[in-house]
Amino acid sequence: MSGIDDRFVIEAGSGTVAHIIDMDADQSETESHFSLSHTGPGEKMCSRGNRHLGDQRVSFAEFTAHHDIDKAGFEGDAPDEICSYCWSNMREAVGNEQNEADDDISGQIGTVGYRLRWKQKGRARDEWYDIVVKPKTTVAELDRLVCRFTTLDDFHLWMYGLEDEYLESSLNVLPDDQYEEAGDRSYTRASEMRIADVAERATLWDGDRLSLVYDFGTPSHYYCIVTEVYEPAEIDEVLESDDVITSTDTAAIVREKRR
Repeated sequence: MSGIDDRFVIEAGSGTVAHIIDMDADQSETESHFSLSHTGPGEKMCSRGNRHLGDQRVSFAEFTAHHDIDKAGFEGDAPDEICSYCWSNMREAVGNEQNEADDDISGQIGTVGYRLRWKQKGRARDEWYDIVVKPKTTVAELDRLVCRFTTLDDFHLWMYGLEDEYLESSLNVLPDDQYEEAGDRSYTRASEMRIADVAERATLWDGDRLSLVYDFGTPSHYYCIVTEVYEPAEIDEVLESDDVITSTDTAAIVREKRR
């Protein structure tokens, strides 16, 4: 919603409905696309009627709040107060932009590194640790760093998963010793699964999560949030900085908060 409110405004004049203005459109786009006249910055998202100097312009959020319009972004049908043509064109534009962004992200998955902020459920405000990982970092390497700050040991079972999977993990990755004991070849050794593999399964990006459950009998639940995505050159800079607390060959704890 914040991106929509930054880019689009509502312009209300003497007509029965208000129109949507794309503030990211430049002069040439405005003259060649929908608008019949140009009286200010931005592009009116339909060709119905003209814009006038006296038209009132307000933010999308302000307009919907004032008219008590219950809409999340540009979902659903147009509200009665807003031009349905503008609404339809705007939904298409937003959808196309999102598809382009998704395609761009998909092309980078498997080549970028991540800053993972690890927390324990129930202690998220008291304690967290930032671990920076490369695409080639294995789950086994990640686990060594996680064990450093969680003081976990090898005497209990653990399992990493996507989002909030925990015991319902779809990753099917086990510590190497547990893998041998399980004898189930549908699982993967932690030393053979890379962060790039996890990222490709989850389309891992900024704001996404991974989960960890430790000790299946009386489980402790941990999770991480992707707080930053790094280009390859950036990862090396971070891993070689003076902020590193402890590290493996391809990953490091770079920041922590403890009480």
